[in-house]
Amino acid sequence: MELTLGLDEALTLARAADAIPSAVTDVRGGPQRVQAQVKVHELPGVPGAVRMATRMAGPVDVRVEDRGVADRTWRVAVVASHPVLRMDLSGFVTEAVRGQLGKLPAGVATVHTQDGATVVEISLDRLGPLVGEMLPAAGGVRLRVDDVTLGERLRLTATVG
Repeated sequence: MELTLGLDEALTLARAADAIPSAVTDVRGGPQRVQAQVKVHELPGVPGAVRMATRMAGPVDVRVEDRGVADRTWRVAVVASHPVLRMDLSGFVTEAVRGQLGKLPAGVATVHTQDGATVVEISLDRLGPLVGEMLPAAGGVRLRVDDVTLGERLRLTATVG
């Protein structure tokens, strides 16, 4: 089974699942990447100094890069930068992503920092049941996710198991 969603459809599902906050705007896709702007001052838990600086300076540019699937783990890297503020945002981004992923069932995803990027590792074994729950047409069928790609479209390949 292959499920392919346009970026707008995938974004709608992610927002409905409370996986992406409304502070994420201007989302657009490209080959193996998605870019967006984030109104950091609208995110919960932002320290006062960062909130004030980003409110005045404007949104942060965020790029999510698809690093592929290996050993039943899908890896994406999140890189944040600001055209005006010259500050290292990697630690802040890592904590914000960790907070969002904390809403998922245990073991679905882990987060760490690598070479200035926030790397998210998603277990395909744990993703299958979650996708099955999100698809009403699946009717409780157990899915085994085989591959996922991100870009202008989100493509998920799965087998029924």
